[in-house]
Amino acid sequence: MGRVSHQRITDSPAAHRVRGVASMNRTRWIIASLVAVVAVVVTVVVVVVVTRDEDPREFVAEKYQRAQQLDQANNGLAFLATAAPAAVAATIAKATDPRGKRNTGDNHYLRFDHDLVAVSPHAGGSLILVDNYANGTRRHHTHISGYGWTSGSAAGDYRGGGSDNGGK
Repeated sequence: MGRVSHQRITDSPAAHRVRGVASMNRTRWIIASLVAVVAVVVTVVVVVVVTRDEDPREFVAEKYQRAQQLDQANNGLAFLATAAPAAVAATIAKATDPRGKRNTGDNHYLRFDHDLVAVSPHAGGSLILVDNYANGTRRHHTHISGYGWTSGSAAGDYRGGGSDNGGK
């Protein structure tokens, strides 16, 4: 009888191919899992960013009581809140992500691309005044001009025209 080969099966070329395929499959699963995790993280971030209420006008109108009798000249929309100005400004800022926040005493100012929100004390609560950015910077210039918040290009057509007593 002939000699029987005692070569181990694990050393055969077929075994090497099986181990290689298994290793490749494991690598593919790891890569696929990582891609899936990254996709989930990106999706969550996009959903959070997209669903965030970044329009201060909408947020204020939905959350606070409209006070038309307190509206200011040039479309300054007034709203009332029962909380103190600092708390109201913090709530608005958290929900809307302003580009800038400043305060002078109890008056709080939130700067947005197209709007300026001013929160001040009123009758034991707060008065919230929402203006477009150009009108808001003109209305509140005595309080915010020191912060470098200019009326910018949105007021490029503004040519003066006398005093409106600060819109008050």
